[in-house]
Amino acid sequence: MKITLAQSINLLSFLKRRVDELQAELLTTHTVTVPKGEMYTPPERTVEQVLTEMIEIQKDVLALQELINETNMQQTVEWEGERISLIRAIETAKMLRSRVHLYKRLGDTKPREYYGGNVVMETIALFNPSEYKQAAEMLARQVEVLSSRIDKVNYTVEIDVSLASKYLEA
Repeated sequence: MKITLAQSINLLSFLKRRVDELQAELLTTHTVTVPKGEMYTPPERTVEQVLTEMIEIQKDVLALQELINETNMQQTVEWEGERISLIRAIETAKMLRSRVHLYKRLGDTKPREYYGGNVVMETIALFNPSEYKQAAEMLARQVEVLSSRIDKVNYTVEIDVSLASKYLEA
């Protein structure tokens, strides 16, 4: 079944959540506490049934993750005058967002701040906060451009995901 890269990423997220749900189900249904000698109603599914489903989905997660990673290595986007792999673009966007956050914090720094009790203390910024505020704004715009290019690939590239029909067809 052919699906877009974006759909495969959503499917991967769904499968990972399902594994988490199955682990939680396993931990809540692997034992029953009842008064000694009393009868009990067993859970709807056995430990083995839950484990079997979880292991099958985990195998699908690995296969899908590998397919996504291969596609991300093959697909490229234009960035700073060169073609870079989608995986590099994604990691670059993450790093740039982190830098934007840091620059914004630096930009919010007061150039000089006074405080204290018996002795007046001052904190002096060793840089120009307004320069970092401007740099954060410029970098944020660049990250948006890169993110848009990544999204374009994610929503246009189709990949053949044979296991998708198991989860996406009604």
